[in-house]
Amino acid sequence: MRSLLLAVLAAYVVSAIHSVLAFVNKRRVLQRVSDWAMTIGFVLHTVALAADWFIDGHYPLFSFPETLSFLAWTMVGGYALVRFRYGTYALGTFMLPEVSFLVFLALLIGSPGGAQQLGFSGTWLFPVHTTLLLFAYAAFFVVFIASGMYLVQERELKLKTFSAIFHRLPSLTTLNEIATSGAAIGLALLTIGIASGMLWSSSRYGVLWHNDPKEVFALLTWLLYLSLIVYRSTAHWRGRSAAWLGVAGFVLVLFTFVGARWMGGYHVFG
Repeated sequence: MRSLLLAVLAAYVVSAIHSVLAFVNKRRVLQRVSDWAMTIGFVLHTVALAADWFIDGHYPLFSFPETLSFLAWTMVGGYALVRFRYGTYALGTFMLPEVSFLVFLALLIGSPGGAQQLGFSGTWLFPVHTTLLLFAYAAFFVVFIASGMYLVQERELKLKTFSAIFHRLPSLTTLNEIATSGAAIGLALLTIGIASGMLWSSSRYGVLWHNDPKEVFALLTWLLYLSLIVYRSTAHWRGRSAAWLGVAGFVLVLFTFVGARWMGGYHVFG
C-alpha cells in the first residue's frame, strides 16, 4: 500500500509544518489545521497498516521499514494522548517532524518481504512482544521531548532571559508530570514486552535469553528507566537531574532500536 503511505506522509508533513508555524506564531487556526491533518494522517496510517496485514498475510512488524512505519503510528498515538490529558500543543512541534521522517524512511527503504524471508508464523506472542516494545519506545520519546523542554525552561528561568520560546512551552510542573507519566507507562510496556519476548523465545528456541545485543540493550534501558522512576519519586530528583536522565535514557532506546540491530544476533527484524 505504498500509495496510501504516501498520502499518510503528505498529511503528516502538512501537520508538522503547521504545528511548527503555530508554535512560532501562536495562531490557533494553524494549530487546527495541524490537528486535522494529523487526524487524517493517523486514520489513513491505521488503514494502511491494516491493509498491509490483510494483503501480505502477516502482522506488519517483521521488516525494518514496517517497524519504522509502525513506530511513527505509535508516536502519533502517544502525542494524541498527551494532548488529551494535558492540553499542550508544544510537544507536536518536536514530535510530528520526527513522525514524518520515520514514514519517509519507511517509504525510502521499502519492504523486502521480511515475513517470508524470516519464516515467522503463527504464535500470537511475537506481535504482542513487538507491539508493546514500540509503544514503549513511543512513550520514551515523549519523555525525551518533555525532558528537553524542561531543561530549556529551567535554564531560561535560571538565567532570567525569558525568550519567546519560554512563553510557548508548558510549565515545569506540566513537563515534569508528562515525563514522569511517560516513563511509568513506557517502563510498564517495556516490562511486559520483554517478558512476552522471553516466552516467545522459549516456545520457539527453547531458551528464555540469548544474550543478544538487542536483549542486553533492552535490559539496560529497563534498568535506567526503573532508576528514573525511583529517582523521580524523591523530591531531590524531580528537576534537572531527572530530565538529564530522561535524555540519557532515550540514547539507550536508540541503541536498542537501531544500534543493536547492526551488532548481529538473532534479532534481525524490527
